[in-house]
Amino acid sequence: MTGHIFGALGLLAVVSAGGTVWLLVRDERGRSRPSSARALRVITSVSALVVLATVAFLRPWYWDLVIAVAVAAALLGFHVLVRALERRTSPASWGAIALALISVVLGSALVMLGATSAVIDGAALVGGKPVPVAHDRQVLAHPVLYQVFWGPSWDDPGGTPAFAQATAFQRALPTSQWASAVVGSGFGVGSIGSGGCWIDPTVPTPSAASSTSSGPFPAELQRVFHRHIRLVPCPGFTATETPKTLPSDAVVALWLDPDVAYELGGVSAHGAVPWPGRVDGIATMGLTGGFARWGGPSCARSPACRSVPSFASPTYALSHELVEAITNPFGQGWFADVPLRWAARYFLSHGPTSLLSTAPAFEGEVADLCEPSQPSAPSRKPVASPGSRHQPVADFYRPGSGCVS
Repeated sequence: MTGHIFGALGLLAVVSAGGTVWLLVRDERGRSRPSSARALRVITSVSALVVLATVAFLRPWYWDLVIAVAVAAALLGFHVLVRALERRTSPASWGAIALALISVVLGSALVMLGATSAVIDGAALVGGKPVPVAHDRQVLAHPVLYQVFWGPSWDDPGGTPAFAQATAFQRALPTSQWASAVVGSGFGVGSIGSGGCWIDPTVPTPSAASSTSSGPFPAELQRVFHRHIRLVPCPGFTATETPKTLPSDAVVALWLDPDVAYELGGVSAHGAVPWPGRVDGIATMGLTGGFARWGGPSCARSPACRSVPSFASPTYALSHELVEAITNPFGQGWFADVPLRWAARYFLSHGPTSLLSTAPAFEGEVADLCEPSQPSAPSRKPVASPGSRHQPVADFYRPGSGCVS
């Protein structure tokens, strides 16, 4: 969609600015030069004003300055070139033709930027709410949650606040009000179950988890579920070994060690791990090792822990990714097709490089739509408290009802 828009705008820019410059150069007797030059000055000046008005709302701030200086310099240079072409002698010399070529590039660029800015401004102002759609209906009908806590930081006799919250969430999950809300939302989910929970106390090799499909993330799950390492069952879970075969609707949450750099995005993410005999693999969730020190005094000394948003408690992050892993496990389930309005607003808040992103600027999965700061989110914010008996969970978008939890 974006490519078609830019293609149309580029054609408009070349035809309007380039065509007018061509008329200016072709006019050997100078009869229509003033009108052609005037049209060029008006077109490029209006385009520059639209761009300058748009960059006033652009973030980060340095893009404001860079684009404003570039546009002002291009506009000034273009007007100087047009004036030289307007006053040239006939017939056109090679120098005039060279000036015309430069003018076409500058004029087309200014008109292109102006038209793009106008489209972005208009798209950012018009309506259009994101609504999740079923797409190919890839949904886990009877998901079963398994959790693995990787690294010695989780193997604390007293238990960390994050570990206590996550395991309590799993024990209560099948009969919880949150699970009932997911089942009753019309996604096609019939039940949500709780499987095993283990600690892998082995010390991981410092590395970066940058993908759920390759690297340390799937390697750890292969070791755990192929029984290549000794595991410690979580409190309240009796199984000391992983099941020989995971259910078809299994969802595995892997809580990383603080020494494993988290590069999956945000503080939690879901995806799929390739698995023998399964075309789509196994639905998984990754959670940053920053949670291992969450809620404790050592968090202040841990960059990974300090990067966790104030609202993102362990159960908030876990429930957020769990509902999305259930409703969109392999990329063709429930999510909102990104309205142009949201892409435009994302561009204004993230700068021009966001246009080069291959991923949607606004993911639009059912929990993303209800994150704090999103327009559709409830005004209340989840409270992240290590000692609270009430465990905050993520709101999610229920078709026909909006954000619920």
